[in-house]
Amino acid sequence: MTGLIHLFTIISVVLVCIYFGYTTFILLLPPFKKQDDAEITKTDTDFYYLFLVPCLNEEKVITKTVQSILDLPHKHKMVIVVDDDSDDETVARVRAMRLHNAKVIERKLPNAQLGKGESLNYSFQKIKRAVTKLGADPSKIILTVIDGDGRPSQNLLLEADKMFADPAVGAAQTRIRITNRHKLMPMMQDIEFFSTVSSIQNSREYTDSVGLGGNGQFTRLSALYELGETPWSKCLLEDFDLGLSILLKGWKNKYISEAVVYQQGLTSIKRFVKQRARWVQGNIQSMNRLKEINHSKLSNISKMDLYYFLAQPWINLLGSLIMVFSWIFMALFFHQIQISSAISNTWENWSAIAFLLLLIFSPGLTWCMYHYSVSKNDIDSTSFWRCIVAGLVMPLYNLLTIPSIWIAFWRQLFKKEGWTKTERLDDDMVQQYKI
Repeated sequence: MTGLIHLFTIISVVLVCIYFGYTTFILLLPPFKKQDDAEITKTDTDFYYLFLVPCLNEEKVITKTVQSILDLPHKHKMVIVVDDDSDDETVARVRAMRLHNAKVIERKLPNAQLGKGESLNYSFQKIKRAVTKLGADPSKIILTVIDGDGRPSQNLLLEADKMFADPAVGAAQTRIRITNRHKLMPMMQDIEFFSTVSSIQNSREYTDSVGLGGNGQFTRLSALYELGETPWSKCLLEDFDLGLSILLKGWKNKYISEAVVYQQGLTSIKRFVKQRARWVQGNIQSMNRLKEINHSKLSNISKMDLYYFLAQPWINLLGSLIMVFSWIFMALFFHQIQISSAISNTWENWSAIAFLLLLIFSPGLTWCMYHYSVSKNDIDSTSFWRCIVAGLVMPLYNLLTIPSIWIAFWRQLFKKEGWTKTERLDDDMVQQYKI
């Protein structure tokens, strides 16, 4: 029994040390150098932005979302709300705004509610026909996906212009912030998206492997043309899958770190686990792209980063099993002996306990202190002491990935792909941070 405990302890320490090394590496990387503003001309940035807002029962948030997009300081933009046969007032509320540059595309059952990707493909086909009819240049048209609760910062399109001024850029992903971060669970998600994910995306700028997410996703129309009539796949992680397809066609993906899209954070642990399980299952489904990656012209370092991302569900599954078995063996060990004799008051034992606590709490505290350092000057920033609390809570937050991983593998094994849509909070109930 003692030997097994030592074995699992060694494996756990090795995995944590690898994680520490990776974390240290991406935290020490300087922000990726973007194109100099002086090199960008007006001709380079003469883009037309089509905002696609996929909706299914978004009456609580859709009005403010549409208005926040139209308030952006850019002449050439339009909002297209893609309704997936909502049974609430989503469509009525958009039409009641009576805006010439806000349109509605309606899908009806049985051709509706087949997934976000299907809604976006349907819209893309309509847009493609319209662009062809008008004779517009598809390289100057940028499709932008914003979720029903998404609120862009005022500089979003200015930063997007800088990215797409490079004609080799086919897609870009925006940084994410959480609006209702005054609550603990949304605050943890804000730290994850705004700091952890952002640092990872910055590292991917160096490896030319930036991934796309669901909210604040930009794609050049001419890049989408190369993917056929259905650029978005049926994969549950359709946004990553799209970004991968664009990379495989030879385009660049970029990360917009100087602007953000605000969205609501989940307040329910049950819904959070469901959301992460859906993402993990989508990640598992993307494994079928390995052969394409292997035979692509991507650089070796790009391939390595993509392989690592696709392997994460399997790595996390192994890690979760090791963790659970470690707990079981330790519980059995302490059950068989007296705890007082197992933890005697010696320097070695107290050093071991201190090292264990360091392994448990230091990763979360590191990320939360980093989050404080990069966001402390923001309006309505998270205070130092709240970041400390978040760092202490982070191990419990990370434990929520364990049921998510197991649920994802179980659903994939039995080919269960239907998911319940994430519910929104009413805008009046959410503490809105200044954008």
